[in-house]
Amino acid sequence: MTRQPRRGTRSDRTAQGLAAILVIAGAALAGCNNGGGPPPPTAPGGAVPTASGSPPPGGGYKIAIISPAKTSEFHNELPKGAAEEAKKMGWPDIIDKAPQKEDDYAGQVSLAQDVIQQRPAAISVCGINPQALDQIVKKANDAKIPIWVHNQITTVKGDVVAYVGYDERQGGILCGQKAAELLKAKNGDYKGEVAILDGEPGAHTDERAGGFKAALKKYPNIKLDAEQNGKWDRTVGNATAKDWLQKFAKLDLVFGCSDAMAQGASKAGADANHPLITIGIDGNKTSLEDVRDGKLTATLAVQPRLIGARIVQSMSDYFAKKPQDKIIKTEMTVVTKENVARFLSP
Repeated sequence: MTRQPRRGTRSDRTAQGLAAILVIAGAALAGCNNGGGPPPPTAPGGAVPTASGSPPPGGGYKIAIISPAKTSEFHNELPKGAAEEAKKMGWPDIIDKAPQKEDDYAGQVSLAQDVIQQRPAAISVCGINPQALDQIVKKANDAKIPIWVHNQITTVKGDVVAYVGYDERQGGILCGQKAAELLKAKNGDYKGEVAILDGEPGAHTDERAGGFKAALKKYPNIKLDAEQNGKWDRTVGNATAKDWLQKFAKLDLVFGCSDAMAQGASKAGADANHPLITIGIDGNKTSLEDVRDGKLTATLAVQPRLIGARIVQSMSDYFAKKPQDKIIKTEMTVVTKENVARFLSP
């Protein structure tokens, strides 16, 4: 009778199975070492980062700038400064988005969600109001996209890499001090009647108008006649100032929390043949030209293109894992007819 070969024990079969697994695992590791494994993870925006965190030669980070609207020159100029700086670094064209109006906070939040779906490497936003800003920061945090806040340095909820902009409260104080000087030059003393065109409710208005009023507190003979929301809009600023000139015959000065509103007030004074001192904030090209031509009395030049460039520089430092300040302040200067020439291109 033929003897059947003896079948292996359970322990023999287990050993053989383990050996097979080790062979397969070894082959897989060999494949990884020879470039056959999965590709390295890509950074948001599609760039493959190097060990330093920077994109490879020829690559670049796709970034997004979200503004409150394009009704102000400021929010048109700032993305240009960002795009110019990004181009120097070899990055792709930026995503530049804004709702139609500066009071459409729901529209800004919806637009930000659309931007997040495009998976940019980084986002910088100037919120219409605190509610919109908080929501946008949260959405970016949830999507694990680093986010910056620009044109304000007051902090908000959520994880923000850095705040880039000028000190708005100090800017308001500088405008208030200039207003007192101009009233003294006009009336022979620190006295007169003023009105304030606020922007939409929120940190921007609180800081700028708050600083302006704080500067005037030391002058008891300077009276605040009125303060009203001008919606950051030239047309609204013009209509509001016209109404004020009907109500306050001795109104000396209008401060606008933005150039556009101050320019609207300036036209209202000219149309009524009323000698009205007007001061704004932004230092946009047309407002600088108006200062030169005697239409606008003064503006706080905050250099929006410089702010845009600083945003990109901060993002570059972040990608390269370089330490940086949480709050990045940019320069500002009160501009009058005496010094406007150096702020205007030849």
